[in-house]
Amino acid sequence: MKIDVGVLNEKEVVTTNNDGQINMRLSKDATTIVFQMFTKNIYSNPIGTIVREITSNCFDSHIEANVNKPVIIRKTFDKKDNTYYISFIDFGVGISPERMKEIYSVYFESTKRDDNNQIGGYGIGAKSVLAYRRITGYGTNEYDNSFYVITTFNKIKYYYCIYEGKESPVISLLHSESTTDGNGTEIKIPVLEKDIPTFEREMVKQLYYFENIIFEGIDKNNNYDLKPTNDYQIVKGKSFYYRGNDYSKYIHVCLGKVAYPIDYNVLNLNQSEYYLPIAIKFNVGDIKVTVSREQLDYDENTIRLIKKKLIEVKEELISLLNKQFKNIVTLKDFFEYTQNYNILKFGNGKSLNLQGLIKKEDIDLSNFRYKELKLNALTKDTSLFNFFFNIRRLGDKPKKYEKKEFYGEYNSLISDKNIYYVENEFKRKQIKSTYLKSLHKTYYLITKRNILNNRLDISDIFKIALNSTTDENGKPVKIVKTMLKMQEEFFNIVRENAINYDNLELPDNFVIKRISKKKNDFSDITIPVKFIHHSINRIKVEKLEKFNGVIFYSNLEEEYKLNNSLKIFELLFDNNHLIWGYSKYNDNFKSYNHNITNNGIMFIRVAQNNIKYLESCKNAYHISQFTNKMLYRKRDLVINYLQSNEIFSKYQNLSPLYKRYDFNSINEKYGKIILKVNEYFKKLNNINTDIEYHKDELIRLLNIGDIELNDEQKDIMKKLEQLYQLEENNEKILRYFNTYNINYNKVLDDVLVDILKKVMVF
Repeated sequence: MKIDVGVLNEKEVVTTNNDGQINMRLSKDATTIVFQMFTKNIYSNPIGTIVREITSNCFDSHIEANVNKPVIIRKTFDKKDNTYYISFIDFGVGISPERMKEIYSVYFESTKRDDNNQIGGYGIGAKSVLAYRRITGYGTNEYDNSFYVITTFNKIKYYYCIYEGKESPVISLLHSESTTDGNGTEIKIPVLEKDIPTFEREMVKQLYYFENIIFEGIDKNNNYDLKPTNDYQIVKGKSFYYRGNDYSKYIHVCLGKVAYPIDYNVLNLNQSEYYLPIAIKFNVGDIKVTVSREQLDYDENTIRLIKKKLIEVKEELISLLNKQFKNIVTLKDFFEYTQNYNILKFGNGKSLNLQGLIKKEDIDLSNFRYKELKLNALTKDTSLFNFFFNIRRLGDKPKKYEKKEFYGEYNSLISDKNIYYVENEFKRKQIKSTYLKSLHKTYYLITKRNILNNRLDISDIFKIALNSTTDENGKPVKIVKTMLKMQEEFFNIVRENAINYDNLELPDNFVIKRISKKKNDFSDITIPVKFIHHSINRIKVEKLEKFNGVIFYSNLEEEYKLNNSLKIFELLFDNNHLIWGYSKYNDNFKSYNHNITNNGIMFIRVAQNNIKYLESCKNAYHISQFTNKMLYRKRDLVINYLQSNEIFSKYQNLSPLYKRYDFNSINEKYGKIILKVNEYFKKLNNINTDIEYHKDELIRLLNIGDIELNDEQKDIMKKLEQLYQLEENNEKILRYFNTYNINYNKVLDDVLVDILKKVMVF
């Protein structure tokens, strides 16, 4: 890494006064202070620094040795000394005794200073392990920071221990021996058990864009968002890297292999305009980092280059997206690309949401086979569908809490399982209708429309005015022939994804089951029923059959599922509708709302041999159906919480002054911003924040993918950034007014308002 460390090891700085020239110098006692500074005090995140620096050294050694082997990071436990170790192992050049003496042991000495292919360069990274203190006693000064260097050079293996001496760190050769191993080095660090999760988390955070690493003994099933595995793929553009959205949701920097967040305030840019989880690609040496290498050094050149790269990377992404639109040829292409027009797809299966970098109306349809119909990307899929087809809803009308109706949406057509079609005229068959209703409650039937009779619709959809859809011979005119081709291609999409109603075969036992079900009469039978968290009651099956609410049941073995579903219900739904017991005295069910006795929701456990009675109840479902029958209706609420969680945390940390409804008396512009933000969060008051404890399970049950902010939330996030900037601009001056002691339940004092108007920076 090409750097200038003159400022670090320069011993004389020239200055002058009226008496002449004085040479400044380091104190004779400065050595100990310098060692203290660069082994302990310089790092804000010692563990993260160790992971980054030692791994970087491993790869630098591979570069120097011209080897392409993976670096190994290994966790072990030594039973002899009851100690955990984290090792960083390379197969590079090894450390000769000469290099150990002249380079490794010397601060600010490096073999990489003039090499931009290597990551290091300051000569302090290898010593960063000394910054990791393992407390050994009760006093703050009782700690151990020693570690081991095991290195092979020219068939001799050397065992060193490095530790903190009284005045400076010490390298002690413990042992050496002949070996047949090739050159290489292992940095072996004793770690406290409590620090292992931090090491594992930092391994992934710091090494997010490192490749060719093998992790051994690392817990791959931890609960971190970032998994320490090497089975990922990195998309490499000309100006960017993309791995995923775990490191940062905003554009950041990848310098060589090391990721750094961007301080957009320093760049005088609005961070919300760079909401993309990609890394700007820089070669080592292009821009500077601080001496600790924990963050970027924002000198004039670094700021200029980052701003330039931000423009370049956006231009490259837009160019890639435009090339993708060139692939729109078929009607299926048209739907898939225009439905997700801002999704950039990569060859390895990864995709990236470009969040409005391109407008929908700018999508290129030059290769679309139906371009003469004058469609554009703004044409709604439902409009096209309802022009070509009729949709008939059969069965029951969906309830408000159930999935929305089907209106011809392309995404619903290819995913929903309750859509059927007929090739010609629809002829209802009662037995089929009964069967399909038992499967879906609500289902839809698609038939072709005669578009020759839809001249007005043609002008509306395609913006084409026709005097007639047919010529003097009664045959379709040329443009209508094209529409008929599109209709047929669209119907092929329907055939691929929907089910042919006419060809539907009913299960052989369907009719038999229906007859037998009618014959079953359990009116005089009672069974033991246990309400979760309450006692067992004997209840007539007839009582359960006549219950108008919803019953979820399980046997003893699956009671844990029942328990868990109840917890989720109590978290997301109105508990007033929960049936929690049964009263023999009243012969009625008990609920938190005493007016609800024969409807609501109950969770009960019955014996396995009694489940057959629950199966006869019209509204009883096995607990495995809880997600589909109940939980699904809260999907939007859960997604809204997940979307809003980050924003809500940001709002909570904002100073109370910048949440006041009467802030407009100080500044009208920011008063309107605060009002908008407050109104948004007022809507979130009904969301139970305990969702956080069940977040992972809800995501799994509801099959929720990547969560992205909607337009409203992006706007609120932008407004919060403005308020944070306002708070930062006025932080120093408002310290003198002690605004935290203002009574926020009272209107601002007129005198204080006048003062704030004059002193605050807007």
